[in-house]
Amino acid sequence: MPGPRKLGLIAILITALVACGGSDAPAGRWEGFAETGKWLLAVRLQVDPGNTIRATALSVSVDGVSLPRRLQLARKIKSTLIAEWPDAVVGRVDYKNGVLTKAGGYATLFAFDPKSRTMTFHFYAGGRLAERVKLYPVRNFAGTPG
Repeated sequence: MPGPRKLGLIAILITALVACGGSDAPAGRWEGFAETGKWLLAVRLQVDPGNTIRATALSVSVDGVSLPRRLQLARKIKSTLIAEWPDAVVGRVDYKNGVLTKAGGYATLFAFDPKSRTMTFHFYAGGRLAERVKLYPVRNFAGTPG
């Protein structure tokens, strides 16, 4: 039987290995829509075990657009999000400290708030963070059966 010193070393090594490995992002589905002075944004996210995600994010620039046209575009972007979901991009992410990044990447894609169980999508335009969209947990996505 190993001595206490050896057991302590084994415990430290196991802890170090677990700490080095990535953690799993929370599995679930989230959906959100945001309207700002410059953008309409609709986002749908599904996180599956193993840090695999399926996501669709649509944006429309509405800077200087009239209110009736904005309302038209809001309806259009929401219906397009539903229509495009079957072709949503599937990818891998890294998850650390509540942040999902593209696997091997560094820019935040989504941030998870465990207290509210919400995800926040980080929208980049022109290479810069332009908006954040809060996504709420859903059992079923809007416009999908059961």
